[in-house]
Amino acid sequence: MPRRLLDSIRSGFGFLTTIPVGFSEEALDSLASRMWIYILVGAVIGLVVGGISYALTVIPHVSNLVRAALTLVALYALTGFIHLDGLADVGDGLLKHGTMQERLRVIKDPYIGVGGIAFCVLSFLLLFSTVASIKPTTLLPALITAEVAAKLSMVEVASLGKATHQGLGSRFAEKSGLLTFIVALLLAALVAVLCFGVRGLLVLLPPLAVSLGLVKLANKAFGGINGDVIGSSNELGRLVALIAISLL
Repeated sequence: MPRRLLDSIRSGFGFLTTIPVGFSEEALDSLASRMWIYILVGAVIGLVVGGISYALTVIPHVSNLVRAALTLVALYALTGFIHLDGLADVGDGLLKHGTMQERLRVIKDPYIGVGGIAFCVLSFLLLFSTVASIKPTTLLPALITAEVAAKLSMVEVASLGKATHQGLGSRFAEKSGLLTFIVALLLAALVAVLCFGVRGLLVLLPPLAVSLGLVKLANKAFGGINGDVIGSSNELGRLVALIAISLL
């Protein structure tokens, strides 16, 4: 396997998880050109978190609610809160009345307002209740597929969106494109089918639709996408994928 590809994969884990493998600026640029690696990282995250969640089901006297709460603890311990912070910033920006420039200023503001808090609280409530409702035998494939869908959502937003300004988000938006998205989509579809059969493809449809809508909404509200919009798509993609799985 080429050294640069290995560096990109390591950077994917360093950037998307709290695993201390590290990444350099050069490797991050290489990752931006290979965003389909996000799908591989998402599958590993889902495997670890799903394995923990399933293991909790065999421990006596652990209720579904406690298991769901501990699953979320494991999820965010492994992935960090960087993407949730993006959801909070986007929530603040969308609820800001004023010009496009004022909304962008709110997104860049380090403080979290009522909109951001509301978006995060509602996201947590829905995520918690959905994980609690999933059958134990479905937990592992559900969390693998949901995390892959979350990463596919990020690739979609970065590939189809136009950056509002130079920054971390623009680095991924400029180096990805339609081909990157297609490769990521094929990989995600493969994982979904392995986990749920042909029905797994249906699980990917809501995240794809939500991410496309997010790109259009960001274009209208902010004039394009940025790192926060990409990060928020991760949280929304995971959530709607799990909701879809709960309805299978």
